[in-house]
Amino acid sequence: MLELVLALGFVSSLPLLPVRGKMCSAMIKAAPGDDLTTLRDKALAAFRTECRGKQRNLDDIKSCSFTTDPSTPPIATFILQPMRAPFRLDLDVKTPRSANVVLAEEKTEVSVFAWITLGGWSGKRSVIRACFGCQELLDGRSVDNEEGIVSGTESRPFWIEYKHGVVTVGKGRQEEAFLEWDAAAYHHRNISTPVYVGISSWKGESVDWVFHHFCA
Repeated sequence: MLELVLALGFVSSLPLLPVRGKMCSAMIKAAPGDDLTTLRDKALAAFRTECRGKQRNLDDIKSCSFTTDPSTPPIATFILQPMRAPFRLDLDVKTPRSANVVLAEEKTEVSVFAWITLGGWSGKRSVIRACFGCQELLDGRSVDNEEGIVSGTESRPFWIEYKHGVVTVGKGRQEEAFLEWDAAAYHHRNISTPVYVGISSWKGESVDWVFHHFCA
């Protein structure tokens, strides 16, 4: 079977052509006499028609990088496009300690409903807290005591997911989360408004960030 690889990152096959994106797919049939150029154009048209307006479109797979300077207390810098749940963020982090990500209802620190710290406590603990600046540690799987989870010499991959009011955090390609916290249960409501993402550093160390989706 002839394989047609398209430049946008999806694969098509003859005579029945599937076109796949990250979160969407479309199908076309090859007609007698169609050459590869015709099939490519058909596949692109079908993909645009079927997948236009989906939450994860082609613009969402661009990467963007940031560097946050340390501050005490930390100051949240809001980045990326606003997102509606459910969503998943893939990111890379390079710092010896204390990479902070916040999820908020607006671009304000007072509207933060989840504060994620990767490699806090001198690189020895990662946590999710209920508000930006909150010192209280929550119970359950909102605390993980793995030492060396972040590094100042290499970027480490992570993912953050927000689904059905629950925040989960995982490493690289590992599907199982090492942090999990039910924000909806704690705040007694499900956050359904657009969610804004903020980042910050803390106590003497800058953080280099790369986000792989939802870049503005």
